[in-house]
Amino acid sequence: MAHYFGFVPSDKLKVLIVEAEQIIASNEEVAYYPYRDALTHQTARDLIDNLLVGLVDIIPNPERQASMRKVVATVERATDTLLNILLGKENNEEVLPSFHFLRDRATFIDNEGLKRVGFKLTEQDTAIIQKGFAAITPEHVDTKIFKTALETMNEQTLTHFISRFAETLKLGMIKRKSVPVAKAAIDKGMNMALNKLLPDLPDSSLNRLANYYRPFIVEKPE
Repeated sequence: MAHYFGFVPSDKLKVLIVEAEQIIASNEEVAYYPYRDALTHQTARDLIDNLLVGLVDIIPNPERQASMRKVVATVERATDTLLNILLGKENNEEVLPSFHFLRDRATFIDNEGLKRVGFKLTEQDTAIIQKGFAAITPEHVDTKIFKTALETMNEQTLTHFISRFAETLKLGMIKRKSVPVAKAAIDKGMNMALNKLLPDLPDSSLNRLANYYRPFIVEKPE
């Protein structure tokens, strides 16, 4: 069996995915890069919504909810800044590798036949994530192991959607060097969110948090 991280895309992202696929398949004489850029920005928004925004309601303390929203805003700004640096006008041939990545390596079909945005996890990362989820039950809670699982999931998601995606872009040396710097800033924001979220959460909220994340891990036949 293989394991994937993935979520069902928003309605807006679904429309953009279909639109981009139709444009490529029809070989229309139009510029591809605006479709690639719109698809990339919306994929980033969906990722942030699923990984961070959805957590706010789980936090029982209003002050900590407000603190989490500030962290989310910081991650959103850092992501937008990175994408605005990396994306831009390119000829259609240069854009195609990015389309192929988003189509072939950043989506998969789940066991119910639904298209998800996500990617295949390694066996090692799967083991860490599953161990972390198993550490949170109504009877027993191990926050440290759970936090390691969430950090692993976030790190692999950023690596896939930033580092690997950036490899498909035609970038100069300066822009290429900006990728790991920006990724580190976004990663810092994600870790900040966990550090603000997890401490002192009651066991019931930690179980809600684990249940929120569990559906993102999909097991399916190879």
